[in-house]
Parts: sequence; C-alpha cells; structure tokens
Amino acid sequence: MKTILILTDFSENSACAAEAALLLSTKLHANLLLFNTYIDYAALPYEAGGGWDIHGYSRREHRSLKQLDSQLDGLESLAAQMSPAEWKPSIFVRSANSDLGMEVADIVEDNDIELVVMGARAHKPDDPLPGSDTGAVIKKAHRPVLVVPAKTNLLQTRKIIFATDFDNAGISAIHYLMKLGRLFNYQIEVVHVNPPGQHNDNAKATGFKDQLSALNYQGLSYHEINGNDLVGRLNRELSESGPAILAMVHHQLPFFTRLFTHSKTKSALDRQHVPMLIFPGGK
Repeated sequence: MKTILILTDFSENSACAAEAALLLSTKLHANLLLFNTYIDYAALPYEAGGGWDIHGYSRREHRSLKQLDSQLDGLESLAAQMSPAEWKPSIFVRSANSDLGMEVADIVEDNDIELVVMGARAHKPDDPLPGSDTGAVIKKAHRPVLVVPAKTNLLQTRKIIFATDFDNAGISAIHYLMKLGRLFNYQIEVVHVNPPGQHNDNAKATGFKDQLSALNYQGLSYHEINGNDLVGRLNRELSESGPAILAMVHHQLPFFTRLFTHSKTKSALDRQHVPMLIFPGGK
C-alpha cells in the first residue's frame, strides 16, 4: 500500500498541508504517515559544553506525541465527514529526535512513500526555498515534495503550471502530473522561460516538445514566456491563472530562488501563496 508522508510542526501551514494530504490520499488510495521531529539542536546546552537537559528533552518528546495525537484526531474526524463512497486511509503517527532531512530519507527507504507533503516555511535569504527544513527534505526525500501554504484548497485549484528546462526528468514529472490531473480535473500548462533573444530550436528542446506532443492528455498545453524580467513574467503567469500549483524539477531550484526573493515578485507571491510540487531531478 502506498503511503503519503506528512511532515508537521503543528503550525497553521502544516495543518493545511495535512488536510491536503488527506484529500490526496482519498484520490490516490494511499495511507498517511504523520511525522514530527521534536529535537532542537540549537537549544541543546551540551553543544556549548553543558550537560544534557533530560527534563527539557522529555518535555519536547511528550509535547510532540500529544500534538501528534491531536492532529491525528483532527484528520480522522475530517475523514469521517467525507462521503461513504470516498476511500478512507489508515493514518499512523511517528516522532523522532533526529535531523529532519536524514529522518525523511530513512522513512522513504523503509516505507512505500509515494509523496511527501509539508507546510511552507518562513523566508530565509540563504534557503533555496522558504525554510531550511524544506531544502533538507527536497534533497533527501527522492520523492515528489508538495509544499503547502495556508488556505490551500486543492479542490479549488484548476491548473498546474510546470516550468521546464527540457530535461528528461521533466517528462517523468509530467506523467505524474497527468495522474493528478485526471483525479482532480486539472489543466496542465507546461512553460519555458526564454531570456531575450534566445530561441529554443536545439535538439534538446525539440526532442522534449516532440515527447510532449505525443502525450495523451486533453488538458495539456505548452507555451514559452519571453521578456527581460523573466521572473516577473513567470510570476504574472501564476497570478493571472487563478488557483494553481507551481511544479518544477529539483535541479531548477537556483532559478526559482529568485521567484521568491526578487523584489518585483513579493507583492504577488508574498510568503508563497501557491502550493509548490517539487520533483527529484535524478542522479
């Protein structure tokens, strides 16, 4: 049985992510694993030469388990309110006192994880995406990672915008997007951002577009965006599309760092207003 891994820090964003994962599980017929890591390495006094804070450690563990049980109750309550015709997942909880990225890698290796879902984090200038935890998960998961901001409703979403650089991993990602699209009736818009004066007539671009045209999906389209302000153009594409998911392959992240740090984009995508689905780029 496939499983969706939900990473939670019990914030508003992660609560919304858990609800999105529940909806996905009913469509994908996957179980749910709700995970929290309660360790805070920066707060451990032994790193500064002090003693181990046994009581503080125990309190964090107890708080993690209590909040996991509370979030589990909430998800089970939501599942009970769904139509009897909907597939209902089994929901499990797990907590650990370890690094989030390494723990995710172990969970993925030991379980049949199809997708990782987590809440969006606050902006930090040195992170490839909002939050260092997000970057660590993307690097270690080797599975698609859906990063969900608050107030996301996948049933109101009408489109997935997939930004491509014409790589082979992009075609594999589009196949997964087509699966989601059929379940949720999404349109899939594949876009490539062209710097001024550049034309995509090379063999890599031509081969990618040939593969794309051979795919059997009625709501699939492709177009290119041109302009001096490439990030601004893609940002406008998102803001004009209505509720949408932005999808990309992991090795494109250096480009998309600018999407969330460039001053011209902050008014439209302040603190990640759209869900992002990031695919592993392969080895």
